[in-house]
Amino acid sequence: MSKHEMVTALGRDWLEWLNEYPVGHERLTESIEYLRRGAVGELKIDEGSVEAQVQDLGPEPCKVVLQFTTVAREQWELAWSLVTPEALRDYRKGSPGAVLRRAMAVAEVNLLPERYRELKTACSCADWMRPCKHALAVLRALGEEIERDPMLLVRLRGGGPREEAEVVELEEGGEPLETDAKSYWGEHQDWSEFETSLLAGGVAARLLKRLGPVAVYGVRMDPDAMFKPVYEGVAAEAKVMLEGIRKKVRK
Repeated sequence: MSKHEMVTALGRDWLEWLNEYPVGHERLTESIEYLRRGAVGELKIDEGSVEAQVQDLGPEPCKVVLQFTTVAREQWELAWSLVTPEALRDYRKGSPGAVLRRAMAVAEVNLLPERYRELKTACSCADWMRPCKHALAVLRALGEEIERDPMLLVRLRGGGPREEAEVVELEEGGEPLETDAKSYWGEHQDWSEFETSLLAGGVAARLLKRLGPVAVYGVRMDPDAMFKPVYEGVAAEAKVMLEGIRKKVRK
């Protein structure tokens, strides 16, 4: 594996996004060479912006500035409300899964900015085309930083770190579930109350916890450990679907 090879799904997404810039094969190839020979200096990363110097043939290095358009706080809050702790942990490891991608889509958050519209590049070189080869090289270097720390891309897009959701566990000897349908689901509840009790808070996979261990082909198995990810995935998809319906209704 070469020094600059992307190994995570997020890194490969970044590389594919970068290589789709309509600037020509030659410029893209030159940007790779700048990175390989160490011509890209240290990246100075601030909220929504990146600055770096790239040493070219001249005596003075080229000064590159990348400016990211930040996403509104309300959109980020909606996205985070739809992302499960498991999906967030996967993203931190460089794997943006289906739940996270769907949540970002519903909240209309583009992790990878739209070229030219949500990312502006500037360089002190005389090249008229943007992004120039120096800016492309800085974008490649930035991709390596993002692969090491995926939350860096979130911060560049204006989203602060989200604390992972606290999982409420049912203590041993807790109250059993109601067997009567009316008692379990409740009577005369409006949709908002039902949605809150079903999808937000409460005890995760409570029914599985009450079942306890079972024997499968003579092997003791824990239903909670086996099926909890399925429960959480379905709940996350349901939240994303409901939010999508709300957005359509509001429009």
